[in-house]
Amino acid sequence: MHRYTEHLRRNDRGFTLIELIVVVIIIAVLAAIAIPLYTGHIKHARTSEGIARLGSIMTAAKTYYNRFSQWPNAPGQVGFYADFNQSEHFSYSIVSGGGGTGAFSIQADGRDVDGMGGITITMTCSDAKAEGNVSVVGI
Repeated sequence: MHRYTEHLRRNDRGFTLIELIVVVIIIAVLAAIAIPLYTGHIKHARTSEGIARLGSIMTAAKTYYNRFSQWPNAPGQVGFYADFNQSEHFSYSIVSGGGGTGAFSIQADGRDVDGMGGITITMTCSDAKAEGNVSVVGI
């Protein structure tokens, strides 16, 4: 019986330092790969959300243009003020063309939340019947 308990004690030592280091390195490599991929997907999803909101603002602005023959000067003129409210990740504004008949531009500027700072989405429309052109900078 003495040999059996001695054998158990010798083999029941747990993990070695080398084994623990290998496991930590594997976890670090997986995290180094997964975290940037995840944040990239999140940025693209939030940018898509900003583009969708700009699209709804542009649709309301086109309706205003067709009715009054000029682009709106302020968000409240069209009734899409709620779409201009700052979201958690973007603040929205009319960049150019408000009150005129030329090209109309609206913009979403990324706020410094979750890495969205420095991202700017601009939507420009030259005619109320044309599609809006979208440009994204900073992603």
